[in-house]
Amino acid sequence: MISSSIVSKSSVLLTLLIVGFMTALIIESSQPPLPLLGFLDGFDKIAHFLAFAFLNLLICTLFLKVSNKEKVPLFSTPLLITSLFGIIEESYQTFIPTRTSSLYDLLADILGAIFAILIANQINAAIHRKSKKIKHE
Repeated sequence: MISSSIVSKSSVLLTLLIVGFMTALIIESSQPPLPLLGFLDGFDKIAHFLAFAFLNLLICTLFLKVSNKEKVPLFSTPLLITSLFGIIEESYQTFIPTRTSSLYDLLADILGAIFAILIANQINAAIHRKSKKIKHE
């Protein structure tokens, strides 16, 4: 059994990592787009998908730690938080002269978040299977 102090320390660390990553995304949204993102058609959508998948994977990890659940429901707090953050980021970009806001970017954000939930559940299921196997040995 993991002690509660370890869980709380790792939860605080995860929370700081989530807030730091969200801050980095807002800072990046405040800058002109990277030239690399305009190099290939649709590459910016892939960047949105991956960034929000990573963000939601962090949020799902925190959710699983604090809820003691074995699975993140598809329509859940992590998806809500990540989707709302995507809406905030896209809305924020409307005020940045060198940026544009796009519903397609928001869709990529949400699809990345959904993908992260599926991945988090697969990883967590594998961890629980391995843990149960070790206990039975």
